[in-house]
Amino acid sequence: MRSLILSITGSLIIFCSYPEKTGTQNDHFINKAVQRSNQLAESGNTLVSAVPAIWQGKYSAYFSYGDIAGQNAGWALEINITKDKITATGEGFQMAFVDELRAKVSGSKLILTHFKNVSGYNRGKGMNPEFTLINDHGKFYIQSKWIDSDVITKPAALGYKIDRSAL
Repeated sequence: MRSLILSITGSLIIFCSYPEKTGTQNDHFINKAVQRSNQLAESGNTLVSAVPAIWQGKYSAYFSYGDIAGQNAGWALEINITKDKITATGEGFQMAFVDELRAKVSGSKLILTHFKNVSGYNRGKGMNPEFTLINDHGKFYIQSKWIDSDVITKPAALGYKIDRSAL
């Protein structure tokens, strides 16, 4: 009887015993054990655990810097929230990123923290939280360090207005 211990970054350790086999049978068993351990590790990194329906939808806003060199400069933010995945996309003037986020509900706020950068600028991982959505009786606002203080539209008391629609 042989033993195989698979260790994964973090605290998950898998120990299994298997009958001694020859050549490809042994390799096949080890490959299956590694695949299973990878599945277990990935399942522990769930982005969100069921975002409440009140928060699900598409959030969008445009942040303008005004006229720069004869062009309207600014950037668009879109946050898509389903029950099990959240992505934020920023595109525009000197701005391009796609991040996956995790969510935590705190009263009338949905706190969105960085999970991973999919593409573009990787500034989001240094922000905690990356975004905060606020629901004020069906009107939605956003707060984030992504939004520069020199955008033309100034924030309301709760943050910048953001539109919400169905996905």
